[in-house]
Amino acid sequence: MSLFTVTVRLAGINDSNVNYTGRVEVLYKGKWGKICRDEWDMNDAKVVCKQLGFESALAEFIGIDIKDENVSVVMSNVDCRGTESAWESCSHTNGDDNCVDDTGAQAMCEPSKLAIELSLC
Repeated sequence: MSLFTVTVRLAGINDSNVNYTGRVEVLYKGKWGKICRDEWDMNDAKVVCKQLGFESALAEFIGIDIKDENVSVVMSNVDCRGTESAWESCSHTNGDDNCVDDTGAQAMCEPSKLAIELSLC
């Protein structure tokens, strides 16, 4: 796998100035899908945010309804310690392991001060 392959992204927020928060989606078998929110915690969000180039995570759930029934759950039971460099290194189950929340995992990453200043302009 190339170092430049993007395997995780934040989606669901329809504001081009806000790229640091949203539903966590992963590239799985060539398609983007969401992670089940069951077992999702701050350590998981920290790993995703760091992998996306942010300093850390501010929250693991943002409470915004960003459900998308067209995006299926492709990963469940993600369990990161918070020190991994990529979510792929975390323990997880492929597929929808009886996910009870179709919202999907969410994260709010800590944006850089420069990004905040530019969005205020």
